[in-house]
Amino acid sequence: MRDPAKLRDELRPHGVVSAACRICFLLEACGGIQPSRALMNCFNLNCCGGKTDCKRICPNNNPDFMRRLEEVGGLRFDDLKPLAQRSAELPQYVPVVDHKKDRYGALDYPAIALSTYRVIRVKGKRYRALTDDPKELRAAFGVAEDARVILRGTARDPLLERYWQYGDRDDAAGQLAALGVSLIVAPNFSHVLNVPRSEHLYNRRRQLLSIESMVESGLNVAPHLSAVARGDWDFWRSYLSDNETVLYVAKEFQTGNKNRTQGRLSIESLADLQQDLGRKLHPIVIGGAQFVEYVASRFETFTLIDSVPFAKTTRRRLFDPAAGRSPWRETWSLIGQGIDNILDHNVRRYAPWIEQRASFERSRPRLFQDAPPSSSRIAVPAAQAV
Repeated sequence: MRDPAKLRDELRPHGVVSAACRICFLLEACGGIQPSRALMNCFNLNCCGGKTDCKRICPNNNPDFMRRLEEVGGLRFDDLKPLAQRSAELPQYVPVVDHKKDRYGALDYPAIALSTYRVIRVKGKRYRALTDDPKELRAAFGVAEDARVILRGTARDPLLERYWQYGDRDDAAGQLAALGVSLIVAPNFSHVLNVPRSEHLYNRRRQLLSIESMVESGLNVAPHLSAVARGDWDFWRSYLSDNETVLYVAKEFQTGNKNRTQGRLSIESLADLQQDLGRKLHPIVIGGAQFVEYVASRFETFTLIDSVPFAKTTRRRLFDPAAGRSPWRETWSLIGQGIDNILDHNVRRYAPWIEQRASFERSRPRLFQDAPPSSSRIAVPAAQAV
């Protein structure tokens, strides 16, 4: 297993596209890589040579590679349908609610986030939503009937692969569209570092096909800007330029971008994207509370989605910024007593704390705002499985 830090450093753009990339049949779609070993392309660096147990999306992995190409219609991006986005009126902070266990009332908050893969699951041999009624959905998770629902499509690979496997067959997008959701973040199919770029392109294509299916079903979709190379950001620049109504774009900070340096690089790349487009973007920052100030100084509006208040509530912790080094202090509940009051307390105090941090950062003189990381401005997230 290769060291993730060394792998990031090797694959971070070094300014020169590899000579081997320039003769690759995927160059136009990929954009090439700029590794420290400038004579190597992704196949030289990351291909196993076609071992019998290989699971990668790679030309050396035939006939599986041809089957995968047929599955997604090839690794091309010139046949995409337009993405039209509607306003979702997102607040600065949206809490994730995972379940209703130990709660008996409804969380009264204007917008909440649910995991797409808790809303729709495999039941028997079918992929089914928990319900087809918007009110029943909100009741199942213990939130107000009039709460705006954002579906968080980011997840670990097994859940994403299940959506891809069953989504079209069982009309997952249509089932979700019936639930009155305000916005859905598209599935962030994996972009790990130690794989050939053909796998990244395949997963990019899968997200875009999923977006098209969702849009056709009437869902309001925010793309997840998965990127591990300069060519990925170039693609998203072109895609967003072609789709001028897109305001909301998602980026998760729970895996590779959790790293302070990598997270800041991703935010810088998002800010560069906004500047190049010449229009405002509204990032949906998933699990990145540590970067609130950094995002606030670069974007006029953004939304943080995380499960911190909910997770702390299940462990009987109360949010108290004045509590000292840790703002979470212990509390308790009686056997059989609900934790509704703890969750309500945590959400209603955590949300303004996030807003205050963002507001304070924006009020600071530009002279004192954080400088961008000194390393490359192109984000290369840590590998999720290296």
